[in-house]
Amino acid sequence: MSTLPGDCLAQIFSYLDEDSKSLYAFIRVNRLWCVNAIKYLWKQPLRFALILKSTPDYTLRHRTKTGKLTETFIKCLIHNEMVSGGDIQNKRRRSPRVPLVSPPLFNYIGFIRRLDLDDLGLAIAEWAEYISSPKYNRNSSLVKVRNVVFSVLIQQRPARYKSIKDFREDKSLIKELTVRICELLINQIQKLDYLSMKPSKPFPASEIFIIHLMKDSWFNIITREYMSIINYPHANISLSHLVEFEWDESRTEAESSSRFLIDLSLVCTKIQTIRFDMNKSQTHDLLISEALQLLIESQTRLEEFELRNCGLFSYHIMHGLKTRASTLKKLTLRKVSPLSLEFISDIAYLYNLEELRYYEGDLLSKDAWPLSFTHFPKLIYYEIDDLFPTSITVNPDAVISDSCPMLQTFIYNQKRYYKAESTALIMRSVGFHCQFLRHFECNAEICSIDLLKLVFLSSPNLETIIITNDRVSLNIDGLLLLTQLKNLKHLELNGSWEFEVEPLKRFLINSKPPLSTIVLSENKCFEDSHLQVLLNCLKGVLTTFHVLKLTKRLSIDMRRQAKEDIEDFLYKRKTNVVED
Repeated sequence: MSTLPGDCLAQIFSYLDEDSKSLYAFIRVNRLWCVNAIKYLWKQPLRFALILKSTPDYTLRHRTKTGKLTETFIKCLIHNEMVSGGDIQNKRRRSPRVPLVSPPLFNYIGFIRRLDLDDLGLAIAEWAEYISSPKYNRNSSLVKVRNVVFSVLIQQRPARYKSIKDFREDKSLIKELTVRICELLINQIQKLDYLSMKPSKPFPASEIFIIHLMKDSWFNIITREYMSIINYPHANISLSHLVEFEWDESRTEAESSSRFLIDLSLVCTKIQTIRFDMNKSQTHDLLISEALQLLIESQTRLEEFELRNCGLFSYHIMHGLKTRASTLKKLTLRKVSPLSLEFISDIAYLYNLEELRYYEGDLLSKDAWPLSFTHFPKLIYYEIDDLFPTSITVNPDAVISDSCPMLQTFIYNQKRYYKAESTALIMRSVGFHCQFLRHFECNAEICSIDLLKLVFLSSPNLETIIITNDRVSLNIDGLLLLTQLKNLKHLELNGSWEFEVEPLKRFLINSKPPLSTIVLSENKCFEDSHLQVLLNCLKGVLTTFHVLKLTKRLSIDMRRQAKEDIEDFLYKRKTNVVED
């Protein structure tokens, strides 16, 4: 490994950019490893420091680490500003206090590519708690560092405070520090790829984080200040190449969020991914929707959009997406409940979609869902999960194809609301228009085996089948006799599916599938004879076999035989791999 060139090391480390422990170990191997690993460790350093922020596991020990990291972060900002000749005057470099903010080993700020505003605010608040702690103030060298940082940032020394209590009660100081740190940060980041606001959940949370949620806490003061980060002088440069934007509305007011989105739309035009969580916002004044529409329409490369926890009261967001139909490839709606069906009818016009997901929305209708696959000739992934079945008013002009040749994954799960008409309409659409499915998953009211026949006969290349039948007992003998699935690798049957031994045997002999995983749950017909057929026909193939809540109990001998056959095959395969 010591002879590998830096380019190879960088390629390897890029796969571990989420693993802070490994990256931290890499920087201590040698200089070459350090140079190539440090940029991934500092790509989003605050997230690593606050990885436990939403859990009770965040302790005072973690606060100390966060405080030290933030102090390093701030000292790097100060040093860079001194070197560049900014408004922190160069004369301070000759000051006896300057050695306390000695030059860092690397320009860490130059490595930052991802910034979460919630993490930034929490890091500053945790640093403020850290430098005001009794343990910190008992160390004279640390106090000198703090005084230098304060005096250089805002030309104000905290030495005048007689007690920590007086320091903590000065709210104006933390406000000034926040503004100064954010100004320096935006001024020195040359290119930011990712910007987000993802607040930590209040419960369960660490006890030491609860203080940040109080009304007059330092953190709330910090939050109000960094919302203006978009208006800092250098923001049009550092944010102009933004690729990914994620926002959670839970901790900001509608007016400030909408202003931020509008300002961002004036600066960024190349965002490829937008994820927006309205946090079940009931914003009838439409401020957020209108601002989000402006942000969407200003992007020339938007490929992925996700909207969560939203009561959709207008057409603005969908009209904005319609203008991006030429570039948009992925659309995800999670717990989005439109007030009117016409607010989401523009989905049909997104003709370049490759992935469409809709989870847990209430569309206030009991009619069938007729959104045809023929609207999306490039669709690869389609998932409807726990969505109230509905009809969407669709303009026939939106239908631009008579098939969906690219669809490979189809998932339709209706656990809360189900209707046979909806299921039948969608299944027929799959059978008629989608011939290249690889993954088929359905948990809905399937009233006829003919629907499954239509799908399985038209999609002979299926690799994964997961079907659930909790309502009507269905016999699939005819389906097994007619179907050949030569690529089937994963089969999961949940609920009351009935099938005899002979049809099962015929299906396995005719198909000869590489069926490595079988899962059966709540089945009423499966017996020892069925298991024997599986072991005989899938010998040397089957690696995973799970049965849950079967009505008929399998004998101990058959269970033992199945376990021995599978373990023997796995052992032989492992041995062969080692020998090769």
